[in-house]
Amino acid sequence: MQNDFDHLDVPVNKTDPQENEEPMLLEVDTDIVTENEDMESEKEETQEEKEMKPVTLSIWRTSKSHGSCIVCPVADSTSMRVLSDEQWTMIFLSRSIWVPKGARCCSNHLYKGHLSYEVRQLVKQSKVDDIILNKHNHAGSLDFDDPGALENETYKTITGLDRDHFNDLLDKLTTMRNSRLRSVRVALAIFLAKIRLALSNRVLACVFQLASKRSVSRICHQVRVALMQDFVPYHVGFQHVSRETILAQHQTMVATELLTNGREQVVLIADGTYLFCQKSSNNEFQRRTYSQYKHRHLVKPMIITASDGYIISSLGPFFTDSLNNDAAILKHCMLNDEQQVLSWLRDNDVLVLDRGFRDTVNTLNRLGLQVAMPSFLHNRKQLPADEANRTRFVTKNRWVIESVNGKIKQWKFMAQIIQNSTIRFISDYLDIICALINKYQCSAVKDIENGREIAMKMREMLTTENRLQERLAKHTGTTSLHWSKHNAANFQFPPLTEENIRDLTFGSYQIRMAKSYIIEHIGQSQTNEEEMEFLVELCNEHDDLVRARFQSRHSNNKNHIATVQFDNHKQQPIDAWYCTCSAGAREVGMCSHITALLWHLGVNKAVISTDNHPLSASRLIKAIDDSTHFSENDTNSDDDNASALNDSDTNNSEDDLS
Repeated sequence: MQNDFDHLDVPVNKTDPQENEEPMLLEVDTDIVTENEDMESEKEETQEEKEMKPVTLSIWRTSKSHGSCIVCPVADSTSMRVLSDEQWTMIFLSRSIWVPKGARCCSNHLYKGHLSYEVRQLVKQSKVDDIILNKHNHAGSLDFDDPGALENETYKTITGLDRDHFNDLLDKLTTMRNSRLRSVRVALAIFLAKIRLALSNRVLACVFQLASKRSVSRICHQVRVALMQDFVPYHVGFQHVSRETILAQHQTMVATELLTNGREQVVLIADGTYLFCQKSSNNEFQRRTYSQYKHRHLVKPMIITASDGYIISSLGPFFTDSLNNDAAILKHCMLNDEQQVLSWLRDNDVLVLDRGFRDTVNTLNRLGLQVAMPSFLHNRKQLPADEANRTRFVTKNRWVIESVNGKIKQWKFMAQIIQNSTIRFISDYLDIICALINKYQCSAVKDIENGREIAMKMREMLTTENRLQERLAKHTGTTSLHWSKHNAANFQFPPLTEENIRDLTFGSYQIRMAKSYIIEHIGQSQTNEEEMEFLVELCNEHDDLVRARFQSRHSNNKNHIATVQFDNHKQQPIDAWYCTCSAGAREVGMCSHITALLWHLGVNKAVISTDNHPLSASRLIKAIDDSTHFSENDTNSDDDNASALNDSDTNNSEDDLS
């Protein structure tokens, strides 16, 4: 509550003796520049200019190109070496020619790592340049003014963009100008470092050798305004891209085959994401930003993407009280025609949504839109095969929105608790990040034409009933099957490859989840305490059935039985599968429990790996203590014993006194 934006309108008293004692946790980081600060800003800039006292020298320099030698006309030679600090210093001292960092020369010009006097006389002058010397340019500081001073990896770590992308973004900031205190290049680096690393203004001022955190605040404000004017409108928002472009360049073949009836229907995916904020001192704002679902204060923007993960628009952010669930937010956007979305969409376009949008389905249908949404259990324990199959169509396409939300949170400013002083600009920050992702990062789906065969195969299996489920249903009561437990290492199962598993699952998510189920299922052998085993159950009546009981990853009181029917004599030995989980009856792909059973028996060949990486998640259990559980009877018994002991001590004391 200390950092709420309500405090920003309070004038800053520079004579306050406690100002310099303000702790870091109470710092307000914002790019707001209020009218009350204009006079103070001008005074600070004047003071900074006096302190910096820059000195400009006009001096000859060599070429900045990394592809040519500074001595001879050879270009792109494989034998060229980057000049060391000592080498370019000697050139400057002997010839008064400045050599930019990263300049190279042919290796045959070097003798024992040094440039001879004759070679230094042959160094070519390129042009006269202004070299600015400043006492604040300490060695080891981040020099973004020199394009070749920092490695490409350093650019990516600090700004989130590689050097070429940084330079491209810099060229688009046409409304910004260099000032006497900072260049546009440094200003952009400061802003990107803030949203990429979530550093405070005070820390950024130290890193970039600025006088105060207020300087960082002004710079962030200037860059944000310039990006919103020069960059964002061309890379995010419904008006920046046409339906035709989305259909031609960003609609995957999988989405078209599974969710549409023709190639003229656009498939969009929408979902809300969470941006955590502070608890406000304003009671209404505090109530309306509190999420009963997350039990935290947050705001929720709505992200809309194409089926390949290209971000079309970010709407909001919105409050998160009971009046602002996902359905209400999307209904608000549609009925209020946010960003002219209704004129962009056409009849029968498809919106892929999760179950949280169920209350807006009727509204979207009345607007002429189709909705693709996972099915509901409706008090059932399991989805029927046809509903489970159709749900797989949705999840096969909807995963990209989760990938996009993950990319947004990679910019740490969006992953941390956002100060309330910045809430009024959070929409701009989000739009800037979405535009950067669209422009400089790969989409979630790199090849939109890939997957046609998989989609057609999935569509053919849409109405297929689960054969193994029907077979097992016949064995009830007196005809029920009997199962016996065995170590999987003693069981002969047809070998499988990872490609075989991918063909059955129609994706990789189930494979990633399966490995965790396998690790948890492995336990100590009942016959040899020094060995581990993977227990499976074999059917006594039929030798083509095997099953395993997997612990639910959500509940300690629930197990899922995954059963597989196989035939050793077929090229594709897996005939059928069934699981008791909610989606276990589907034929279009399979659940993670069945995948875990097939992976361990077919791919791992029931071999239990003893290798455990030091950073493996399985080591986390041993790192945390578990409290010992005592029953109520044990507690009462302990109390009785303690009482009896006290009585005994009292009696002994009385005896001693007597």
